[in-house]
Amino acid sequence: MRLEGPQFRSSPALLALLLAMSTTGCADLGSGVGVGDTEAADGDDGDDDDDDDAGDDDDDDDTDGAANDEGGDFEFADAQDADEVDYLDDLDNHPGCTTAGLGYDAASIEGFRCAAKAYGGDVDTDKPIVLLVHGNSDSPVSWEAFDPMGACEETFGDEGNDMLAEMLVANGFETYAVDMRFDQVDDPDNDNETQNAAKNMDHGWGVPIAAHFIRTAMEANPDRRFVVMGFSFGVTTVRDALRRLLVNEGFNAFAQLDHAILLSGANHGVSSFPLCSANPTRRGVVTCEMGDRAAYSPTYFTSPLNGPEGDFETPCSEGEDAFGEAACDGAKVQYTTIVMEDLEGGEQQDLFVSEASAALAGADNVTVGLNDFDKTGYFVCGLFRNHFGSYRSGAGLDAIADKLGI
Repeated sequence: MRLEGPQFRSSPALLALLLAMSTTGCADLGSGVGVGDTEAADGDDGDDDDDDDAGDDDDDDDTDGAANDEGGDFEFADAQDADEVDYLDDLDNHPGCTTAGLGYDAASIEGFRCAAKAYGGDVDTDKPIVLLVHGNSDSPVSWEAFDPMGACEETFGDEGNDMLAEMLVANGFETYAVDMRFDQVDDPDNDNETQNAAKNMDHGWGVPIAAHFIRTAMEANPDRRFVVMGFSFGVTTVRDALRRLLVNEGFNAFAQLDHAILLSGANHGVSSFPLCSANPTRRGVVTCEMGDRAAYSPTYFTSPLNGPEGDFETPCSEGEDAFGEAACDGAKVQYTTIVMEDLEGGEQQDLFVSEASAALAGADNVTVGLNDFDKTGYFVCGLFRNHFGSYRSGAGLDAIADKLGI
């Protein structure tokens, strides 16, 4: 059997674990049959990832909101980093900030030191630059057409079809996808119960890379507008990166940001939260950061991100407040979330998130239908196809195209 793509490039042991998951606790992941709150042993892109307790802490910049030209001088008293998050801010010593071993040519963005992929084409500079932030245990390939080339027993009909990367390039959008290098995660990896065979990342790993990506792209293109998209773990990574850029660094990315499109995000909890108490690696810690989807309450990570009563969830959406301060200076950002709809009985067909966990106050919260799953066989022959449906289904792509005016 020939397995291709990032979901197949890990160790044989990881592949075996992922394939085993398709027959344990995942029910029918296809169109009409739902699954309840499984504890999802996901070694995938899922919103569940974890944070190594073994702290690769780098210099956290926990300063109270330094100023920049757009941001003003604000203290952001309720939006400071929690000490429990080990942000690897020292990129010189971040294992994931590397271009070594890439299977593509690293994007050239002035000042950017980590890995990203550029999608070529005829660029319309009147359109915003699009920045893509992938999910857990994944890579930029998740934004692209995928064909398992006969490796999967079950097929769904969209193998090889154009996906988001191809759609954006065809419509003149300058597009870059960050690569947070899950393959460099240095946790113990013999199993997924107490270790991290799935190579999950946590926000301490992902957020510094994403923040560096967003800031350098904007600084290299000061006269351009931007759209930022994140999927799954990439959603909360994007949101926290934007927060930390303003609150910690005084860099107001909202001044250049037109739209944040957030796909299948665990903004209010994730199904794999039980790993929080069972797994000390990044695989478990990331679930602690996001909280319990079934009984969500704010966590040390989501409290400064979402704010009291959700007040911080869509900063600058009204052109005024961001994280409790009048820091927007008129900049207005549009927010869209997209997720698979819940089943009638309230259970979720998406293994990781629900409508309630994905939705944000102040956003246009869009759902795709139960039949709108990824039909390309991506990620271990479509193991999590419902989760990927928010942007790898026809309905998901149509919803994004509508928001971009395509």
